[in-house]
Amino acid sequence: MRFWFACLLLFSGLPALADTVPIPTEGSAWIEQVARATQQTDYQGVFVYQHQEHMEISHIAHRMDRNGEMARLDTLSGPPKSFLRENNAVYCYIPDGRKVNIERHRHHPFFPEILPQSTGALLQWYQIRPLGHATIAGRDATGMALMPRDAYRYGYLLWADSSSNVLLRMVKLDAQGQPIAQFTFTQVEIGTAPDRRQFQANFIDRKTISLPDRETPIHTGWKVASLPPGFRLITENQLTLPNKSQPAVHMVYSDGLATVSLFVETDPHPGAQPKRGLFSENALTLYIRTTGDNQITALGEVPPATLMMMADSLENTGKK
Repeated sequence: MRFWFACLLLFSGLPALADTVPIPTEGSAWIEQVARATQQTDYQGVFVYQHQEHMEISHIAHRMDRNGEMARLDTLSGPPKSFLRENNAVYCYIPDGRKVNIERHRHHPFFPEILPQSTGALLQWYQIRPLGHATIAGRDATGMALMPRDAYRYGYLLWADSSSNVLLRMVKLDAQGQPIAQFTFTQVEIGTAPDRRQFQANFIDRKTISLPDRETPIHTGWKVASLPPGFRLITENQLTLPNKSQPAVHMVYSDGLATVSLFVETDPHPGAQPKRGLFSENALTLYIRTTGDNQITALGEVPPATLMMMADSLENTGKK
């Protein structure tokens, strides 16, 4: 399951453009402009994801045309992986010997496309304040901070290109306001559409293709009785997991920026000591508990209290 969040994770840049877009007086308007520009603008570049001593380098290409939106992310460090998004569908290409695993999932945006285009509800849970200017990938960038109003979400520092409003850097802060992870462009080209051939999976020729797991929208009967303020149900599915005989329930909750996934599956080790506790991998936190014959896993880049509150209150109402 951790693999599905991989897409959430050196060089001199290009010169800044001469003309700049005026900075909105309201931070909320700025965020909405950045969200729209990052979705609608053509760009490609190299960005670095860093968490403590862990670092990943990736290339992102983004194109918007009459056929809709396309984005492709390729890892440049570590094991090769590629993620292709066509509008709302995401395909994950994982080379493995003679096979390439292709999985199709929704609701997994790539950096830099992480901001909601409507900030009305978001500003109930985050405060906005200006950060001034910085130079990122050789371009002038304007910064804003989104600081949480409670303990159920982390803070974010955002910088966008002053000319195009495309997001160039995002820093996530812990409960003490210290950086825990960041995405930063080190090289970027904005305004020129990448060739459509860049969005082809060029390494799948003459290899066996495994079929994607099935994820079916369904009312499962499971419900979070105690939701942290601002979080709401985005999707609810029945999912076929690899090497599992029984399907699992997959529920996604979000406050518009932070996202939590909840998985309910038959306990893989019935009769054994119940598995429970908090775990972490890079900036991702996991919380696992068992209830009856089921194992519940909550994961997301949110404070542990958020995961525990949701997972501990998850119950089967029997109403499907």
